[in-house]
Amino acid sequence: MVNFIFGIHNHQPLGNFGWVMESAYERSYRPFMETLEDYPNMKVAVHYSGPLLEWIAGNRAEHLDLLRSLVKKGQLEIVVAGFYEPVLASIPKEDRLEQIRLLKDFARKLGYEAKGVWLTERVWQPELVKSLREVGIEYVIVDDYHFMSAGLAKEELFWPYYTEDGGKAITVFPIDEKLRYLIPFRPVEKTIAYLHSLDDGDESKVAVFHDDGEKFGVWPGTHEWVYEKGWLREFFDRVSSDERISLMLYSEYLARFKPRGLVYLPIASYFEMSEWSLPAKQAKLFVEFVEGLKEEGKFERYRVFVRGGIWKNFFFKYPESNYMHKRMLMVSELVRDKPEARKFIFKAQCNDAYWHGVFGGVYLPHLRRAVWENIIKANSFVSTGSFVRDIDFDGGDEVFLENEAFYAVFKPAYGGALFELSSKGKAVNYNDVLARRWEHYHEVPEAATPEEESKDGVASIHELGKRIPEEIRRELAYDSHLRAILQDHFIKPETTLDGYRLSRYSELGDFVSGAYDFSLFNGGISLERDGSVSGRPAKVEKTFHLTEDGFAVDYTVRSEAKALFGVELNLAVHSVMENPGEFEAESFEINDPYGMGKAGIELDRKARVWKYPIKTLSQSESGWDFIQQGVSYTILFPLEGGLSFRLRFREL
Repeated sequence: MVNFIFGIHNHQPLGNFGWVMESAYERSYRPFMETLEDYPNMKVAVHYSGPLLEWIAGNRAEHLDLLRSLVKKGQLEIVVAGFYEPVLASIPKEDRLEQIRLLKDFARKLGYEAKGVWLTERVWQPELVKSLREVGIEYVIVDDYHFMSAGLAKEELFWPYYTEDGGKAITVFPIDEKLRYLIPFRPVEKTIAYLHSLDDGDESKVAVFHDDGEKFGVWPGTHEWVYEKGWLREFFDRVSSDERISLMLYSEYLARFKPRGLVYLPIASYFEMSEWSLPAKQAKLFVEFVEGLKEEGKFERYRVFVRGGIWKNFFFKYPESNYMHKRMLMVSELVRDKPEARKFIFKAQCNDAYWHGVFGGVYLPHLRRAVWENIIKANSFVSTGSFVRDIDFDGGDEVFLENEAFYAVFKPAYGGALFELSSKGKAVNYNDVLARRWEHYHEVPEAATPEEESKDGVASIHELGKRIPEEIRRELAYDSHLRAILQDHFIKPETTLDGYRLSRYSELGDFVSGAYDFSLFNGGISLERDGSVSGRPAKVEKTFHLTEDGFAVDYTVRSEAKALFGVELNLAVHSVMENPGEFEAESFEINDPYGMGKAGIELDRKARVWKYPIKTLSQSESGWDFIQQGVSYTILFPLEGGLSFRLRFREL
């Protein structure tokens, strides 16, 4: 007989659309638990994230009654995490402890005293041991890949182990990767046969499946397969009645058996994260390497030595994510003694918007917008004033300005540009715009996954090779710089809007990402750069100050080069889908009712304006997402020796 623990993890990101929540509930969460109720001998370890629980409590409270009933019957073991589903390794210890306590409190309301942690994205680092033990956690669930990365062989991974840090120990259960690819994608018989193959007479042996609940109805093709074609009922029936399979919960296993011994796990996540977290060029090489090993029949033998990146690499890969994360950390420290503010910062720690794998993640503007909303709301509980320091640890100081209505953050070392303009009233960062970048999967149609060879059943999203549609490829462009407000361009007079927006033009100057000198004055900053345009000396000066409804900036440009001077404002227009356009105006309005709201741009003279949507190509569970990250507005002036003008941004 082999012991078998079956678990699911149900989560929806903070800021997700209500209709997405509703669809996931109807297609997966509700039918799964209602089916479970029909099989009293079936047991499931379940984790629900805080954002999902809050939605359920407000919209489908009867589901909580069902969970209470299943807990009372002994069919459910509740496993917790940080309430707002943070990657625990990415937030301060003080926040970890409180986030876990919040979800433990919710579990108590469902009738369960939780002792186990579902590790968000299975991101492990050794220091977590002490934090988890401090809040009464006795076991944590990670992947078998963590253990393999520590040097254990696959045949040693059918038992839990202790891991220790600083004299504190916790039990770690390894999830069986093979089961992750069998369940629910292959016929039930294959899972049963695999579990039977593990039966060698050792009564302490345990196989663990614990994975996304969305695989049971939300992922493409799974609702029909799991419910309409009866996979789940067959699975529950056969697993709960098989005499060679002993269904258990984590707590039941630990009540009968001791962990097998001591292991030390490295910083790791699941295998797929090794690919996703690498910079794009290295991720492409990683896929080629894994696929090459498979073709040579060597992957299974040597995979224990195959390691790619770690989750925190996303802060290197996506500077916009890194800046958002470091602003969150900055505010977390400032509001630690303010309980009302901490609720907002906990929400801002929800993991999804900080990274990207097979789901949209950082590429989804509504998820980033929810994080920024909560960072800004938390920040509003304290006054930071103005200061200069390297907020995001990119090697250059940021200049932080604040008045009663706004936060403004400049990067003098990066074009002297404005990289955050956050409205306290709207709780919106107007520069929440992601740059267009090449991702390795734009060229590599296959993922580096150890998928099951047989294609019976339904394909996992990890197994879907995808080709870029031609209509998207024609519009695809990649940026050579990050996107900000008040970025300074010198371009050829004959440059077209299409050439500019598709990055098929030349910068004549060295100002977009060049370093500016700066000095502060009350309520503002003066920036200047002596650079060159077409090999000739040029100088840009800009004096910026916050106003009660936005900002004003005075420009002075000196150059003898024949060029167009452009000031680019990249604004977080997310809900109104824009088309490229050109017009002349002295002022114009922007209206994004479900995103950043309404704003106005005012000049002291008429100018030509180019606008175009900034669209990124990212993979998702449904295929390709060609998403508007914002809209670029570039105000153009012919450069004839010298130029001075004033620009105002007003929140409307």
